[in-house]
Amino acid sequence: MRLTRRAVLGATAATGLGSVAGCLGSEDPPEPPVAGDPDADVTVTVYEDFACPACGAFKQNVVPVLEEDYLEPGQVRYEHRDFPLPVDSIWSWAVASAAREVFEEGGNEPFWSFSSEIYDYLGSYSYDAIESVADGLDVDAAAVRDAAEDDAHRSTIEADHDYGDSNGVRGTPTVLVDGDQVEFVDDGEFAEMALERTSAAIEDALE
Repeated sequence: MRLTRRAVLGATAATGLGSVAGCLGSEDPPEPPVAGDPDADVTVTVYEDFACPACGAFKQNVVPVLEEDYLEPGQVRYEHRDFPLPVDSIWSWAVASAAREVFEEGGNEPFWSFSSEIYDYLGSYSYDAIESVADGLDVDAAAVRDAAEDDAHRSTIEADHDYGDSNGVRGTPTVLVDGDQVEFVDDGEFAEMALERTSAAIEDALE
């Protein structure tokens, strides 16, 4: 997927994605979906908007490499957080609500499957697509569709967004490694750049 950082910034209005030290929010955030070792010394937190093309590129092209290199060996705790800008006034919220329903019903494993596969429909989202992806998982697909249509988890998603605000998040995807924001730049193909910089930040944190 050819996606430059300039295109990402234009699509998401993602300003201020410099390297910023994270700070703890004043309130406890919602429980995030977690992959890797929940007790690992290094925590990677990624803020996404499900209607953001760069988030799709990151989830489908960068995360599988991070999973192989750091999550499966148990070196990293990887957290998902919602940060609807929104890129799309309907689907930024609806898909996030569907994903949250999958998480609350089935836990981490179904969530990660859903949150990756749903990006296959980016640009052509529908409630039928949401139900179809959920139907292949160990969850109630009709309930997932209902959650999307009813915006059922909006308060939880807004709480995630507020927590992101308190940690200096301004665009998507935003990646924090142990609270420090990874600097993404306009430098060629987005996924390649994001993988290189995220991996470098993780390696530094592991030292």
